[in-house]
Amino acid sequence: METITPSRLDIRFGRFSERSIETDFRTYELDAGYRSLSCILPLLGAIFLGFSLPDLLVLGQGGFRTALFLARLVFFIVSVAALRFLRSDVTLLRREFVLAGVTVFGIAVFGFAMFMYRDGNVYLQAMSVLLMVAAQSLVPNRFSVSVAISLVIVAIGVVSVEFRAESMPMMTKAALLVDSLLMTLICSIIWLRTCRSRRHEYLKSMELEHISRTDPLTGLGNRRYLADRLTEAQSRSSRYGESYALILVDLDRFKNLNDNFGHEAGDEALKETGRRFTAALRSEDSLSRWGGEEFVILLSYATVDAALESARRLRLVLSSTPMNLVGRVTASFGVTLLRSSEALADAVARADLALYRAKDAGRDRVEFEP
Repeated sequence: METITPSRLDIRFGRFSERSIETDFRTYELDAGYRSLSCILPLLGAIFLGFSLPDLLVLGQGGFRTALFLARLVFFIVSVAALRFLRSDVTLLRREFVLAGVTVFGIAVFGFAMFMYRDGNVYLQAMSVLLMVAAQSLVPNRFSVSVAISLVIVAIGVVSVEFRAESMPMMTKAALLVDSLLMTLICSIIWLRTCRSRRHEYLKSMELEHISRTDPLTGLGNRRYLADRLTEAQSRSSRYGESYALILVDLDRFKNLNDNFGHEAGDEALKETGRRFTAALRSEDSLSRWGGEEFVILLSYATVDAALESARRLRLVLSSTPMNLVGRVTASFGVTLLRSSEALADAVARADLALYRAKDAGRDRVEFEP
């Protein structure tokens, strides 16, 4: 199992320092937030479209009013259509691009509306800017994207005020600008704290998930971890026709080892066995502690001959070099190929038959069960 060091979990500027962990987190966030986004985006689009009625009352008939209505309508359609590109089966890069694109398009329509209303009530315009800045917290864009868009909204508000037909006192303009920038700063701080808080919660969930899937003595995967890997293997097997093998390993005469050298020495022997097997296996293979002195190995892309060869190599890796405290340790190996859609218990039971044949034949050997 992958080791996550503390340095990889550093959170700087609202994101993980480690790119792979940050990518996993953002994928997790979009998956978890899809249901809320499926409500928020159409609702924002509908509210934005609903302002077409005030447009008609204030702006009256005309080409610009029609253009604004069309822009509002297109944004509503885009906000609804974007949901199909935010599902979990879409790549993260495309999902984030679509989400940022919808946000930017919405801001563009908002800017057009502000330009159309530039001679209206300046305080309502200012309130609209502040509300749009605050609304960035509803859309889970990256922190830098949200801050940048907030600053763009402020710039739109400044431009709308500057191009008013009626002049405004300089102090009023300065007050509106300062208020907008302060709102942006406050929202950015809140959003930054939210980003950090969400990542800390994600770390806690990762830690709990890691504990639930890890054997506390050896640090290897446990039965739950193996079951998850088996499910993944069966999915790939049915999709791509890949073959997998399962090896069940039992240390020989482990009870005698505990009786002769003590349980602490026995625990060290189990840890050393895990280390040796891990070093000898490929990165795509999975090693788990099944319980007691038993280990299970899931081999990827394995034929019968390749699985038997791997088991023989592991047998030599274990027995060729004596361990500290306990000396030479051997093990018996039962090998089988996975069948389509079979349960983990069935595969292990079949490997167990081969393992017992290895035990009956004198131990420290490899047997295969078709």
